Amino acid sequence: MTIAANDKSQQDIDDDLFSLSPRHPDSRLEADWLFLFNKLPPDQWFSADYAYKTSGWLKVHTNIRKRQRILTQISEAYIDGEYDWAEYRSQILKRINMHILKLHQHHGVEDDGFFPEFVSMYPALAPAFEILGHDHEYLNELLDTLQAQNDQLARSEDEDKALADALHKTLEAVTDLLSQHLTDEEDLVIPILGLRQG
Repeated sequence: MTIAANDKSQQDIDDDLFSLSPRHPDSRLEADWLFLFNKLPPDQWFSADYAYKTSGWLKVHTNIRKRQRILTQISEAYIDGEYDWAEYRSQILKRINMHILKLHQHHGVEDDGFFPEFVSMYPALAPAFEILGHDHEYLNELLDTLQAQNDQLARSEDEDKALADALHKTLEAVTDLLSQHLTDEEDLVIPILGLRQG
């Protein structure tokens, strides 16, 4: 292989590196905000060099997705007739309360600590973190609705299919938002965690 061929190979690699795109097809992250994502793409997040700094955050997000998926599955099982009213309530009430609590805790830590710290490290990413902050505001509204519906469910010993349907629609809205938000957040935050010193 000639030196020119070697040079072209390296150029192809460099071009591929900088043509990476976010993992979510509807990502709201602009190309200019992905300079760290391009240095630390997802296939390296769990490598030995980075996992000790990235895996904690990713595990929290995995647990959020898992709790959300379980809630949606319970809700769908009731709608499909797999659970009666009593079983549905026993399966979902405490899980919703715990899920809401943990989401508020996680987002509070981000809003009050991590996100301002990351913006101070990379001021060019401030608009991206504004998007994530607005997501938290919208999510809080959805969670308030979900909490009110869950509180009503706790008081409803008699079957109320309209309430269950409304609660399911709220769960679907939360799922859609979390799917977008968590992936955008990971594409932005995980490279910061992996590449920072210390």
